[in-house]
Amino acid sequence: MHGNSSSVEPLSSDYDEMRQRSALEKQQTIVDKDEKNSKFIPKGNKREQRQEQKRLYEIHQIQNSELVDKAIIISSLIFYLILFIASRFVSLKFKKFYKLSYKYEDSDYYDIGFDDLYFGIFWIINLLFLRSFLILFCFNPCAKLLGIKKFKATQRFIEQAWSMVYYSFSWGFGFYLYYNSDYYLDCYNIYANWPHDVLSAPMKFYYLLQSASWFQQFIVLHIESRRKDHYQMLAHHIITCILTTASYSLYFTKIGHVILLLMDIVDVFLSTAKILKYAGFQTVCDLMFLFFMVSWIIFRHGVYNYVLWFTATRARDIMGNKCSTFLPSETYKACYTDLQVDIFMLLLVALQVIMCIWMYMIFRVAFHVISGGSADDVRSDTDD
Repeated sequence: MHGNSSSVEPLSSDYDEMRQRSALEKQQTIVDKDEKNSKFIPKGNKREQRQEQKRLYEIHQIQNSELVDKAIIISSLIFYLILFIASRFVSLKFKKFYKLSYKYEDSDYYDIGFDDLYFGIFWIINLLFLRSFLILFCFNPCAKLLGIKKFKATQRFIEQAWSMVYYSFSWGFGFYLYYNSDYYLDCYNIYANWPHDVLSAPMKFYYLLQSASWFQQFIVLHIESRRKDHYQMLAHHIITCILTTASYSLYFTKIGHVILLLMDIVDVFLSTAKILKYAGFQTVCDLMFLFFMVSWIIFRHGVYNYVLWFTATRARDIMGNKCSTFLPSETYKACYTDLQVDIFMLLLVALQVIMCIWMYMIFRVAFHVISGGSADDVRSDTDD
């Protein structure tokens, strides 16, 4: 018995090893088949996975974007509540946030001073609030109605919708003031009788609003998705913020007013063209792009450079009030130095350089349209 049992045990172990080997071979065969089939089936699965990941990423981006806008709205409302309580129950000085300061006695005109900063801050918050409110409750629903589904296309649409609304208002209001001014189509009067320290309420509000809008845009630039020309835009916004603030502080509001008008009218056409593009109206977009390109060349290179030339060659002679002409004992409200004018000129030239870079990009689009393509947004990111 012991002999038989000892002879059976090796046989049974050999049989087990054969079964294990056979199972491993079958498993390897299945793996080999799967690897062969993976050339065909998993590609679709991977594509579906990528699409699903992209869809989830876009949902995440939409949620983050809406969260930012909601946070801006809530923060603004809290600020308004605090400001109301402070101005009503703490001190009347808080009214300087929402009332124009430095009104001349027995007059409807205003001077300029440091307290205007509070009014500017108030309107930076107002513009952030209005932008976020319109995005959530107006522009986003419009994008959905127009069938814009991609996140980036939606973002670009709502950004340009806000730009179109704001620039249409700012240019319309600004042109009304310009048309009724003493320097309408008259560059000489832009500098005559400087310093211009007597501002009407509408003019003072307009200039502070425009200054606030550029600071607001500087903030928004870091909220929006980055474009190809992010650093050009950043430089443009920094220069414009400096120019609007300095020109207001030093009583150069008339030349600042003219420059702002030349900028805003072009942005109306640009924003409208982009809205039409993202909404899918490509033919009308191409037509609007033509209006934009013509207006850009006329206003931002033609008229702008003429104003620049006039300022460089005539402004100092027309203004008077050069600081070096006053004696130390004399009193004066404001004077200018050559250095101040040179810095203004340098900043205005820097703006022109940036606009020339953008002009090159515009010509690329124009060439693309002439070649049978469409007017794409050359300043958007590469994924659009």
